[in-house]
Amino acid sequence: MKTSRRGFLQLGAMGSAALTLGSGVAMLTGCAQQQTPAPGFKTLREGDIYFLGTLAPAILTTKGYPGALGPDARQRLLEALDNIMTTLQGHALKQLQMAFDLMGSPVTRVAVGAPLHPWEEATVEEAEAFLESWRNSWLPIKRMGYAGLTKLVKMCWYSQPENYALSGYPGPPVKVPFPYPSVSK
Repeated sequence: MKTSRRGFLQLGAMGSAALTLGSGVAMLTGCAQQQTPAPGFKTLREGDIYFLGTLAPAILTTKGYPGALGPDARQRLLEALDNIMTTLQGHALKQLQMAFDLMGSPVTRVAVGAPLHPWEEATVEEAEAFLESWRNSWLPIKRMGYAGLTKLVKMCWYSQPENYALSGYPGPPVKVPFPYPSVSK
């Protein structure tokens, strides 16, 4: 394919126009806002809390959610997720937050097959349908996103001491003090 100078300049102009339009839409929809962590959290933002709080019951339906934690289950899971996210390196944290931003923006949420309305209004059935569509997608990126989200949520769920028994984990080893003989001269 032969490219002329004129064609190259036209392509550059169209690319610039597309980027300008995209950034304008992002600013108008609130995507470009610098978000701060929600009160009581170090890294999770308000939209992340709604997104993860809606997906947790769908991911953990057969895993005893809310189980022994009862009414504290959602808050404890979100705190565990927040703690795990604080251990991520800068680039990994930014990538994860970009994925959460993708799910928080109305424009991109529709494009990836999520419910049309905000996550705080989504039902468990809608969250299950969303996860099912990502798990069975022909796009590898969606399948990887599904695997990453479910592993993250399950890891944080089973890190709660009250949930150890659900996975057959007896708990961390207990150090038994050994009586050392006294050394006398």
